[in-house]
Amino acid sequence: MNGYEMSSEHLRTNAVWPVMLTPMTWSGAIDWDGVDRLTDWYIEAGCLGLFTNSRSSEVEFLTPEERVELAARVVKRANGRAAVIATGTFGASPDKEIASIKQIADVGADAVCILTNNLGSPGLSEAQWSGNLKQIVDGTGDIPLGFYECPTPWKRLVPTTVYEWAAKTGRFVFHKDVSHSVPDMKAKLEVSRGTPMRLYNGQISSVIESMKLGGSGHSGYASTIAPELLVWLCANGTRDDEDTRLVQRLMTVFERMINVKYPSSLKQLLNDTGRLRMTPFSRMTGAEPLGAHEFDPLLNMVDLIKSLNIKTN
Repeated sequence: MNGYEMSSEHLRTNAVWPVMLTPMTWSGAIDWDGVDRLTDWYIEAGCLGLFTNSRSSEVEFLTPEERVELAARVVKRANGRAAVIATGTFGASPDKEIASIKQIADVGADAVCILTNNLGSPGLSEAQWSGNLKQIVDGTGDIPLGFYECPTPWKRLVPTTVYEWAAKTGRFVFHKDVSHSVPDMKAKLEVSRGTPMRLYNGQISSVIESMKLGGSGHSGYASTIAPELLVWLCANGTRDDEDTRLVQRLMTVFERMINVKYPSSLKQLLNDTGRLRMTPFSRMTGAEPLGAHEFDPLLNMVDLIKSLNIKTN
């Protein structure tokens, strides 16, 4: 089985899609060796799908050239061991977004995500918004696509009617949901049954609920805090017992804690606990290294999880 076939299989079956960090040097350049280490680390932890050029990747603060190079680097390093998806739209005209999606697909991404909030201004009508979407879908041939309901600079959720249309085109294979609404996810799952579309809940606190309804798993930064726990949770979540509920509650709290000066906070935690070597440098506005008052509670949470000795095998 070649790398393409392996990654395509992972695209259909993987349950945990971490929104990848982008390691950087203290000067603010992308640490390409760090990208390789991070890619290996996710895969070794059991994540068979990787989402780069996400908000956690600081995609808003990367140049167009860096976005393409980053996607290419992750694809090359994964080498079929994991599927790779990457964002391909960044708020340009539909024609330019089509060209951007093709660039990301050309470097080997298994699917290219459309930022739902980048298809027009916040006040754009649903008809105008969906018109831009359809133009992009029509202009990108047979490239597999996904939705990414990125919460910044504003959130734009996919209406169920548009979601149904997209799913039934057969082109959409991925949806990162940030509705934080189990009823909304239920409606989307109902209208997309029998299609290639897979829904991944971005809200860790309701992953069990969404998977019991037919959701395919989780995509969020909780899976970088503790990837092994998230892989285990999504493999066992539908059984909904004391152990799975404990992991879901722990990660809900931990994810909220890591929000302070994110993603620097998470980079610093991974480095200082010896899990992954990287600087805490981030280009994201408001992100910077944490002092002891903010950082010590994160270390305490790591110690708490270790003390519980949660079995993930």
